[in-house]
Amino acid sequence: MNLQRAPYQSPLRARLKEQTSIIILEAVATILRDADLSAVSIAEVARVAQVTEQTIYRHYNSRDELIRAFTRYHLDQATGGPDIKLPETIAELLAWLEGRYRAWENDRQIVSEIYLSPVGRELRQPLYELGYQNILRMLEREHPCLDAAARRNFAAAMLTLMSTENFVFLHRTLGFGPEQVHASVMAAITAMLAGAK
Repeated sequence: MNLQRAPYQSPLRARLKEQTSIIILEAVATILRDADLSAVSIAEVARVAQVTEQTIYRHYNSRDELIRAFTRYHLDQATGGPDIKLPETIAELLAWLEGRYRAWENDRQIVSEIYLSPVGRELRQPLYELGYQNILRMLEREHPCLDAAARRNFAAAMLTLMSTENFVFLHRTLGFGPEQVHASVMAAITAMLAGAK
């Protein structure tokens, strides 16, 4: 009788693999804080992470796969990943947004290079949809006088104002820092909602 054993899965090996992956992804972040996306090569990531190129290829089959993994990793770090806790009120949302703007300012090169890239836009799409649905729920609770069409329009406008694209636009075009972006978004949303009453 030939009993086949399941392959042994070493918890230590799995932890080391995860730690190595994080070291590699953090090396990508280090590169992007000082350079644009074209500076991210397997060779440069290996140098910054102090690992071999072969180690990177054991984790990621290509540069594109590495960039996708980094984008997902950075978004998860920024939002809480699968454990994301959504604001329950518009006031909470606007307070949360202030923290996001400060974080985006600290990582503005990453935000500009990665979040606005085609992969970044693709991976942020579900987050925007989640945010849109959450804003609709808030508006329904806090502004019941609005009909469904008005709620959809308000939610879309709010989401646009709070977007990464708007932050980058105001930062690059007008030189706004995170406090100024937050103040302008708060003023616009507050005025919109006051006009809805």
